[in-house]
Amino acid sequence: MARTKEFEPEEKLIKARDLFWEKGYSGTSMQDLVEAMGLNRGSIYDTFGDKHSLFLQSLSNYAEEILKEYTNVATTVSSPLKAIEQILSGNVKKAFVNGKNSCMSVKCSLELASDDKSVQHIIQLSGCKITKVFEELIIKGQEAGEIKEQDAKMLANFVGTYFSGLWQSYIVTGDKQLIQNQITFLISMIKK
Repeated sequence: MARTKEFEPEEKLIKARDLFWEKGYSGTSMQDLVEAMGLNRGSIYDTFGDKHSLFLQSLSNYAEEILKEYTNVATTVSSPLKAIEQILSGNVKKAFVNGKNSCMSVKCSLELASDDKSVQHIIQLSGCKITKVFEELIIKGQEAGEIKEQDAKMLANFVGTYFSGLWQSYIVTGDKQLIQNQITFLISMIKK
């Protein structure tokens, strides 16, 4: 008879996700995961698979959480331009408050995406979904006269690419004010 799990897998996955987010894939050992998750190796392997599988699940969890947050802002903030600004600024503030100091997807793309097709797939899929959120906001913003009349998909890709670049810049420079200033500049670039 199989033993029932005495822990909530989703809670443990979040602990693993936060550790990978902080230390990166290469910087996180199985022993680090054992300690952070409060599980023995056997329980980790039985529930999540090996370290790489756990990492992929963690990255997917992060991507899903971010998409939910962005979609929530997109549907609750009345001004599409303000919604875009809130998504970008909110993501930055959350990362700084939580001590992560980066976007997990950008951090992982710098570390692994060029060599790891599974990571690349998760990040690309997430990027497409997030771009769609921005595109819908841009279309609404254009209809409301808030956002420049340019190709909405192109503007959405511009916003996403620019924002990813800001995180890469922050990882290198550590300049929080630069990120905030660049978000303000980005909004001014798309504003009508």
